Amino acid sequence: MYIGPHGHVVIVDADGNAETFGLMDGGVDAAITAYFGSQLQERVQQNIIREYLGEQPVGTAFVIETGNSKHPWLVPAPTMRVPLIIDGTDAVYNATRAALLAIFQHNKSAGEDRKITSVALPAMGAGCGQVPPGQRRPANCTDIAPPDIPSSHIAVF
Repeated sequence: MYIGPHGHVVIVDADGNAETFGLMDGGVDAAITAYFGSQLQERVQQNIIREYLGEQPVGTAFVIETGNSKHPWLVPAPTMRVPLIIDGTDAVYNATRAALLAIFQHNKSAGEDRKITSVALPAMGAGCGQVPPGQRRPANCTDIAPPDIPSSHIAVF
């Protein structure tokens, strides 16, 4: 998940093992790496090694600085461990909830100017996960959002 200007958040879909190991060289991840540079991927991988012993489990997420003042945050939140069809599972819910909980924890200790205030969810599970459009956002996503982010600030695209 990438956080844009003014605290906006974009969750990056994690189809396959790339996200669980911090490999950001395909799809949306590749665009993020191209924009922020390989240093971000290296820092994501180092955090995964330090916090998860090299493999970030599905259902976990963390907030990490990008090193870019315009877009200061990234939140990796994998939807699957290895490439597989996740349609009909709770993987999208688990990844979304983990991302929102990571934001909640971040906001609890962040100064007002560093809080995340809006969330934009892309097509989680849409790639090899084959999750159909109507199921890419948990039905109760706004119910699991951090209390300081109004439901009107959670968008799906």
